[in-house]
Amino acid sequence: MSDISNLPVLILAYNRFDKFKRCINTLYKQGIKKIFLSIDGPKNKNDLIIQERIHNFCLNNNLDLGIKIRQLNYNHGCREGPLEGISWFFSENRYGVILEDDVIISKKAMQAFSFLLEKHQNNNKYMSLSSFNEFSNNSIESIYSLPVWRSWGWASWADRWLTHLEFSKKIKDFNMWELCELMPRHLRSIETVKLVKSSQLNLLDAWDYEFNFTHVVNSKYSLTLGGINTFVYGFDNSATHTINESSIGINFNLFNERKIDCSSVKINFENNLSILKKCGFQIRKNFFWPFKIYEFFKYLSYALIFFLRQIKRFIFRKYYKLNNK
Repeated sequence: MSDISNLPVLILAYNRFDKFKRCINTLYKQGIKKIFLSIDGPKNKNDLIIQERIHNFCLNNNLDLGIKIRQLNYNHGCREGPLEGISWFFSENRYGVILEDDVIISKKAMQAFSFLLEKHQNNNKYMSLSSFNEFSNNSIESIYSLPVWRSWGWASWADRWLTHLEFSKKIKDFNMWELCELMPRHLRSIETVKLVKSSQLNLLDAWDYEFNFTHVVNSKYSLTLGGINTFVYGFDNSATHTINESSIGINFNLFNERKIDCSSVKINFENNLSILKKCGFQIRKNFFWPFKIYEFFKYLSYALIFFLRQIKRFIFRKYYKLNNK
C-alpha cells in the first residue's frame, strides 16, 4: 500500500491559482507523480490571466511531476466542466483519484485508495471510493460501505464511470415522477428528484446529485474511509456553491494522517440514513395514499416551474444573441 507514485490523480481547476498550487504541492510531497489537470474554460480576461499562470507553473515546474493538461475551450460551468474533465481522465486511466483544486487528502488515504482500487477493480458492487465519514473519529479507522458517495476527495474506476454516464443518458428524458419511481420505496421523494431533474435541465449547475442517484437507484455502494481524511480550504468567496463551512456540518479541522484498516468493510445503517439526508435524499416515513397524492401535486407544481424557467432561459438566449450580433 505504500507506493502511490503511479496512482493517477485528476485535479479539476478553474481560476484559483493559489489553491491549485497548494493542492499540487501536497501531491508532490506525498510522492504522487502521475497528475492530470482539467481546466474549465475562461469567462473573462481575469480568468485568462490566472489560467496562464496555472499553465506556466505546470510547464515550468521543477517538481519532477508528469502533468497532463486538458484546457476546455469555453466555460462549461460546474456541471459540464467536471463531467468533461472526469470523462477525459477515465479515458486515459482504468482508475484514479479525483480532487477539486481546493481539496487535499491524507497520504494514508491515498495509500488506502490505491489498495482498494486494485483490490475491487472487478467488484461491480462498488461504484466509488470516498475519503471521509464525519460520523467516526478514531486513531485507526475502518472502511464503510455506504449507499452514497462524497465528492470532496474521491476515486473510482473507468468502467464504473462509464456505467454512470450510460445510466444518466438512459434516464435523461424521464420526468420527475418516473425518476421517483426508480428509487427504493423508503427514499421516494419529489424533493430529491427535483434536484436531479434540475441538474439534467442545467437549471442547477451541479453534477454530483446525478452520480449519487446512480448509486442509490442501482444499489451500488461507495467504499468510504472512516474519519476526516480530507481537508477542504475553498470555503470563501471564490467558491461557487458553498462559501461557509459551518453550513455543511462537517469539521474538516479534524483532518489528520490517521491509520486506515483496509482488512474488512463495515456497514452502519444508522449512519447510512444520516449521510443519505446530507446528500439530498429524503427518508420517506409516510406510505399512506394521501401522501402520494400530495407528492403528485408537488410534482405538477415543480414541473410547471421548470417549464417556465426553460422558457425564460430560451427567451434570454434569443435576446442575448439579437443584441450581440
